[in-house]
Amino acid sequence: MAPSMKKPFLFFLILFLLAGCQSTNGKDCAGCAYDVFLWKTAVDTIVLANFPEEEFNAVVHYADFSNAWVTTGNEINITANLLHELSKEQRVAVAAHEIAHLKAGHYYTKLGVSILTSIRFLVLNIFVPGAGYSEYLIKPALVGGFSRPQELEADKMGVEYLNKAGYSPEYFLQLLEVFRKKSGKKPEEASYFSTHPTNEERMQQIINLKKAND
Repeated sequence: MAPSMKKPFLFFLILFLLAGCQSTNGKDCAGCAYDVFLWKTAVDTIVLANFPEEEFNAVVHYADFSNAWVTTGNEINITANLLHELSKEQRVAVAAHEIAHLKAGHYYTKLGVSILTSIRFLVLNIFVPGAGYSEYLIKPALVGGFSRPQELEADKMGVEYLNKAGYSPEYFLQLLEVFRKKSGKKPEEASYFSTHPTNEERMQQIINLKKAND
């Protein structure tokens, strides 16, 4: 390879290795590549069993919180913190749940509600100065209340995806138990402003589904 070609080649090679990593914050490349491998394996397990003709992008983020979420372009995101808190089977359960959000169109509907609410308050603020500040109180209720049934729907769809991939719904229950322990001993309450149903509510739905399929 000519010397003039080496630098561009190395540049694109590095980009390829880091394609699945976001906000690495000093994370070594070898560790980053392994994390992407773990998450991609979980995502592919669900995709190959349920949507073999479709492509999903597994992305790992390095930040001081534990979470997973979906974005446009069929991106299935997870933080390294959460990735390493879970077993292989529990990671597959997370992937099933997040892919269910995408397949049900939750990302787009929730985003649409959020944008529409912001536009309405922006217009209102023109005629009633200061009214825009009410958005910070009302918008969480509108978007949050809309997402609780979405979470239960994604759980139900996720269990179906797990079953088709040969995994027991028990791993979904294990995942929710991890979340319950992380929330501490404080009793959970699903208020009007809550974005998620309680873990107990979600676990009971999965137990009922498991019984129905037995």
